[in-house]
Amino acid sequence: MIVTYIHSTCAEDQIRVQLRCRNFADAINRTRVHSAHLLELDAFIRNTPEAEQLCSASDLLVIHRYVFGPVLPVIQYWKARDKKVIVDFDQALNHLTPDLPGYTFWMEGNPQVGFAAYRNHSNELPLEQFKWGLGMLDAATVSSSRLADDWSRLTTIYEIPEYLNTYQYPASEHGRGTEIWVGLGNTSPFSTLEQSGLLAAMQQVCQKRPQVRLIWSDAYNDLPRQLDLPAEQVQAYARHSFEDWVNALLKLDLGVFPMAGNYDLRLSSIHLLEFMLSKIPWVASGYPGFREYSKYGVWVKNSAEAWENALLHMVDHLGAYRKKASGEAFLFALGQDISVNVDKVLRVYTSILTQAQR
Repeated sequence: MIVTYIHSTCAEDQIRVQLRCRNFADAINRTRVHSAHLLELDAFIRNTPEAEQLCSASDLLVIHRYVFGPVLPVIQYWKARDKKVIVDFDQALNHLTPDLPGYTFWMEGNPQVGFAAYRNHSNELPLEQFKWGLGMLDAATVSSSRLADDWSRLTTIYEIPEYLNTYQYPASEHGRGTEIWVGLGNTSPFSTLEQSGLLAAMQQVCQKRPQVRLIWSDAYNDLPRQLDLPAEQVQAYARHSFEDWVNALLKLDLGVFPMAGNYDLRLSSIHLLEFMLSKIPWVASGYPGFREYSKYGVWVKNSAEAWENALLHMVDHLGAYRKKASGEAFLFALGQDISVNVDKVLRVYTSILTQAQR
């Protein structure tokens, strides 16, 4: 089997491209039985000589997310040549909020920064075009069961969970010095920090435990204004690449994973797995979809009091929580390596190819 992953080059998409395209392609190529390639979306749209060559040789074309306007005729072009084309998406596009990356594109039709091919020349918004596109495709793969439920009426949906490339996560740096670094795993809207109670809780925790430091993505540019804390207690980092995120992750002593709205409820569990692989104790909003992970961390109800109590207890007993994080949780995360699970991905692709031939 030969698979080609077609992906965006926009900076805001690169972490997701790493997880949903590059990691899968690397694992497929390591089988030495099957092969996978990466192709930039702009080249796919323009059908460059490289795109023509890669797509012609492929059994399956996997478009990451961007099924919209200029992509639709290219899908038709390849399907007319008997190619099987699917979309892989990992975001609740129909539940985006204005404070999330991608909102202005999908909901308002504005082009992504630095990618002129995304300019919308239609009266229909990209989200509506995405829905049309699903009907043209052979199937879709998604990263969570809630996404599968949402979109199953429009096409055949297969769930492919997110897996780790474990070699990409070197040894964590936590445990150095007296400071305790707390950071956010998921990329929820800023409103989630408020609605879950985490924002108010973190202010109280930092005031009561001055050794606590917060490290957050610079996407949360309202955070310093919202928190009445000394500048040295809040540190921002640029989350433009997968490496940026890993560098921040490995500094953490505690991880937090709040969920509040419809968008959050459709997130995958990847950041919990990253905490576990890095032996970082974590606390998350209790969510039935992640119930299997509850024994590996701390589950809280969404309230400022619950978050504050949980975090204060973890800060005060960090040694015990680190010991727990180094045990069963770490071993479970090791089992979620993409190379260990690549056969599951390939079985889904084989099923899609087989169904499409009927």
